[in-house]
Amino acid sequence: MQDAGYGQYTDSVPFGVRANRGLAFAQPFGPWGYVGTAAAAQYGFTAGSAGPGIGGPPPTTASIPAGAQTAGGKCANIVLNFNDAMFATSLAGIETMNNDISTDVIQDPAFKNATTAWSACMARNGYHSPDADTFAMDELDALGLRVVAGASPSPSGPTAAQNSAQIAMAVTDANCTQSTDLAGIYFAVQASYEQQFVNANQQALNAAVRQYKAAYARELRKLPVLLRTASATLELPGRPGRRGEPKPAHS
Repeated sequence: MQDAGYGQYTDSVPFGVRANRGLAFAQPFGPWGYVGTAAAAQYGFTAGSAGPGIGGPPPTTASIPAGAQTAGGKCANIVLNFNDAMFATSLAGIETMNNDISTDVIQDPAFKNATTAWSACMARNGYHSPDADTFAMDELDALGLRVVAGASPSPSGPTAAQNSAQIAMAVTDANCTQSTDLAGIYFAVQASYEQQFVNANQQALNAAVRQYKAAYARELRKLPVLLRTASATLELPGRPGRRGEPKPAHS
């Protein structure tokens, strides 16, 4: 956005998805439950949907100049294309490790026990779900906020009644997450598996980082040309030419 001349709008242009599928972006809810009762009470499951960060609902484009909106679409597509290329090359091995770690965490006995306790807590409060990830994804579907293959999130967002109900659900989720230490156990188990993978694959990881940094530097040098040639229409995952639906971040 800086190179396009609209750096002041970097945090304002909404993006429907996060290109990074497991390396960086944080979100308050997932397999680990809902982290943060304050965020749950204020935003519920709309926190971070289709917008930067996790602090609230997606921003509106009403007050953003058309040029900035065009630049935002171009920049988003440039990032998506770059990440697609990286996941097929330098990050392919890291993504495989990330998937393996996620599977190991979900199957870990300590996390399974915590999930069972979370599910029982939710049931005592009138909500029935086998695990926190299913609970959150089902609610995102109900609210029209989940990006699925070939479709975009609902632009209208939840109704007032839906919003009140989903906030109550998120608060209960957050309280049960806290009382069962679901998130604490999830991330402790995850950290253990991550360290094991790092120890076993240090040379490959170092090589991947070097390859990624070199590709990133080349991409920066190409930005002037890319900003002229990129489409301003956001090409969401699941649409032709895109890889599958992004997964929630695991850290």
